[in-house]
Parts: sequence; structure tokens; C-alpha cells
Amino acid sequence: MPKSVKPVTRNLWVLLILMLTALSPAKAETLTAAQAYEKGKILHFQDKFEEAEPYLLQAGQGGYAAAYYLIAGAEPINRFMMSEREYKYLTLAAKEGHLLAMLVLTRDRSLAPSSEKSSWRQSLKQILAPHVEKKNPFAMALKARMHSNDQDTYDAYTTKAAEAGYPTSQYYLATRYRNGRGWFLLPGSREKEVAKLFEAAARGGYHEAIMYKGFTTISGGDIDTGMAVLTSLVDKGDAQVLSGLGIRLSGIGKEYIKSWTYFDKVKGTVLLKSLALSTSPKFDDAYQNFSDRAWATLTDEEKAQVDKLTEEYLNNHTVYKQDGLDEYEYTVDNLHTALERWGGNAIE
Repeated sequence: MPKSVKPVTRNLWVLLILMLTALSPAKAETLTAAQAYEKGKILHFQDKFEEAEPYLLQAGQGGYAAAYYLIAGAEPINRFMMSEREYKYLTLAAKEGHLLAMLVLTRDRSLAPSSEKSSWRQSLKQILAPHVEKKNPFAMALKARMHSNDQDTYDAYTTKAAEAGYPTSQYYLATRYRNGRGWFLLPGSREKEVAKLFEAAARGGYHEAIMYKGFTTISGGDIDTGMAVLTSLVDKGDAQVLSGLGIRLSGIGKEYIKSWTYFDKVKGTVLLKSLALSTSPKFDDAYQNFSDRAWATLTDEEKAQVDKLTEEYLNNHTVYKQDGLDEYEYTVDNLHTALERWGGNAIE
């Protein structure tokens, strides 16, 4: 630049260059495959599917089969027939050893030809067989799902998975028995079994079981203990507990949840607003509706409190849907870790 250019002009040139640099897109390769997967996964479970896809594609190309599975599940599921897009990414995931992708490709709604469905089913059976023999909790849960059209076989393997320590199966059985289905012994023993299964599912880390424990404890009158249980999930940013607890605390659900008598409108609205701000309303605007209904019950002073507390919460927490995330991670190569993870949660 000529020496005759004045300092002010030079500064303007520097500012222009900086602005143009800032506007250029960030390179995808600045993230590792692992970083791309984590970022894409959280965006996916915030229902921000379009934002998530570039990261998940990068992760899938980097060896993360679960990333392809998540892309496949990004659109509303048609229970009668999968889309070409869903089939494409499920196949990519299955070829990388993703177990749930293999399972979905065997379903009636799958676009896979009959011979391909049969091939995936046979592959899955062979993969699961040695793990079922070792009482691997997740392997037995998958075995149950392979027989979802046969209630007796499904329940038999779900029971085995629950006994082996898989918390999702434990919660399913607890709910089933509590509702009087699949139980033929004395009512008193049923109640004990239900309590044992719910407790085991919560101990195993299943968030819905932990929520159930917290809600029932509060409904039973022990507010401090119940809130301590639920706060452990609020601190994780679990979208489901923010929704369930927010609806209860704010009072917008009291017409339907008669057993709930503990209310804190400000805290409840903070949870609902944090959830609404964190998730995309494109596919489901229920969270925003809940937040708006709770907000409408507040005074101006309470609204100011909610705004402040919501900002503080979101500065320190990432909100996304979390139950069932464990299942998305399993492939042929890491299925053995399910036994290491949940084997100690077996029910005698």
C-alpha cells in the first residue's frame, strides 16, 4: 500500500479484510470425526435435523455408523413404508455394523428386497447368538425386538434382558406388570416385583425410570428427596424431564395430573422456556406451546425472574433428548461393552 495512504484509510482497509475473512465459511475439516459426531448428535436430539446433517455426514464418513442411523431417522417415520433416503442411510449404517440399522432393514416397512431382508436377519441372528449365550443384556433386548410380531417370544427375551440388567427392558416389564398385563401371580408379589424392576431400571441409568422415581416420591409427600432425584436429570439437560417437571411445577398440567400438589411457577416456566429455546419447533411445536401457556400465568415480576434464570441455565447446560441414546451407539464391534456396562445390574 502506498506510503501516502492516511492511517484512517489504512484502518478501513484492515477492517474490510477482517470482515471478509469472518464471512468466509468455516472448514468442516477443523472438526475431527468424533467432534462432528458429538455436535451432530446433540443437534439431532434438539430436532435441528438440517443443522445436524453436515456434521453427521462427516462423522459417518469418519467411521461413525451411528451417524448414518441418525440421519435416517431425521424425518417423521412412515409406519407403512420407509423413504428412499431412510433406506439409503440405514444401509450405510448397517454395512458399518450398526445393529439397530440391521434390525430396521428386516421390518415389513423396509424397502430392502426380500432376499436382502433375509440376509440382514440372518446376519443379526449370527451376531447376537454368542452374546445372548453370555447373557448380554442388550443382545437379548435386540433378540426380543427381532420377534416383535410374536408377543410370547418378545416377552420371554425382554424378561431375560431385564433379568440380565438391561434397564430399558426392566422399565418395560415394570410398566407392563403394574398395568396388570403379563402377571399371573398374587397381587402382593406383583407390587414387589414392579417396585424392584423400577428401582433396577433407575439404578441402571434409564432416565424415564429415574423420572418415575422422582415424580412418585414427590406425589408421596417427600418433596426434597424427589426434587433431588429429578435435579440430577435437570443438571444433565434432559429434555424429557424438563418437559415433565416443567408441566407439573408450572401448574399447566394440574387438570390431568391429579396426584401432583407441589407447584413452583417460576421454576417450572424456566424449565419449559429453556426447552423451547433449545429445540426446533419445525417438526413439533408442543414445547413452545407448553412454554407459552406457563408464561401466560406469570406476573411481570415473575417473567423477569424467568428470563434471568433461563439465561443462567442455558449458559451452563445443553438441553437435548437423552433417553435411549445408548442404543444408538452399538455396533458389531462394541456389543460386548453392553455386558460390561449393565451386567452388574442383573436381577436375581
